[in-house]
Amino acid sequence: MSTLKALTTLIAKPNRLKALLSYGHKGYLNSIGWFTAFDKKQAVDGKGEALPWVTYSFIDFIKERINKTQNIFEYGSGSSTIFYAKKAGTVTSVEHDKGWFDMVKNTSPANAEMIFCELVKNGEYSKKASLLNKKFEIIIVDGRDRVNCCKYSVEALSSNGVIVLDDSERQVYNPARIFLKEKGFKELSFSGISPGLFYEKATSVFYKADNCLGI
Repeated sequence: MSTLKALTTLIAKPNRLKALLSYGHKGYLNSIGWFTAFDKKQAVDGKGEALPWVTYSFIDFIKERINKTQNIFEYGSGSSTIFYAKKAGTVTSVEHDKGWFDMVKNTSPANAEMIFCELVKNGEYSKKASLLNKKFEIIIVDGRDRVNCCKYSVEALSSNGVIVLDDSERQVYNPARIFLKEKGFKELSFSGISPGLFYEKATSVFYKADNCLGI
């Protein structure tokens, strides 16, 4: 819908316009801090605290299930690194963007390890979790080359580990979803909006019967 058509629709429906204007100080979007994230153009809650840039429904699900006994690996870094480090024992993040890596590294928590790795499709970046000689309870795929990252991540999971794939609704990531299901994982998808963004997306958890999230 064009901007002009959208404005015309709102003017023709004054009650809808009134309701939309009121949401800036009350209601769901305000209570979850969506407007703060929108204004700051950052993944944060209403208090300015860091959030991962995933669906709110997934954040609600995961925030009480992470604990200090768990080790997390994430493809992609940023505010998510801060969020997970507050709750987990350790967080290891791989980042392909050198400028972003240098900036995030200076603000990363003490229990977060940042790794820079150049991006080559189906190269070291996608294999990084499996190359560290360590097992992770949670592996979060929210960077580049996501299909290959999911495939190699299986080797780095603990016996009760789970894989989280963000933007799992995208057709381009279907091969990863199919691969993980063929490996015996079930998929639990969390759809909705994310901090500061208003389009529908999905974040999926791939898990087996004995998993660290109690699913």
